[in-house]
Amino acid sequence: MSARRCRWLDRRQPAPNERTNWWLYLLLVIDQELDGQSSGQADWAELTLWLLRQGQARAVFTKAESAEQLAYCTMKMRRAGISLGVLPTADEIVRACLDALPVRLNEAATLADRRELRGLDRTQMRQSRQAKRLVGAAQWHLDQVQDPRLASQLREWIGVKAQLVQRPRRPSTFDGNPRHGKYAWPRARPSGVITSPSSA
Repeated sequence: MSARRCRWLDRRQPAPNERTNWWLYLLLVIDQELDGQSSGQADWAELTLWLLRQGQARAVFTKAESAEQLAYCTMKMRRAGISLGVLPTADEIVRACLDALPVRLNEAATLADRRELRGLDRTQMRQSRQAKRLVGAAQWHLDQVQDPRLASQLREWIGVKAQLVQRPRRPSTFDGNPRHGKYAWPRARPSGVITSPSSA
């Protein structure tokens, strides 16, 4: 099945400048199927998680983007009642988010006042913003974390989250949900529309 899915993806990859949009739209199509299905949700969930792994392996998404998407997608699936046996554990999700942090806790740029932004360079602001997003995504899974040390690490980041740099809210801001991608959605579905998990 995995090999057939890989061949399906290989045959349908668009031009490089359209690649990220294509993948995000593919995830959106599957997300809509998850919303509309009363049965077979576990299969759609498994396909979504497989695509997220493939997206990172094929360098479509960065490590941070993949971790963020994994956190939000899994949260939604858990709320939908999808079998926990299909989903990654909270420990796996939180670890992925923390591993993707671009800076250590003691090096992250934090602010007590927005006027302090003037003292930060672009790299510091970008890293702080990315850390804030990853901590926010991981935070949704804190209550299910089994590893005390991992939970403690996340709580330390949550403790400084309010002081991390906040990206101005815009309609195009990517929050890890395929429905809210930072890229403009193409008007047409990807070629070879998936009608069932087995068709990919």
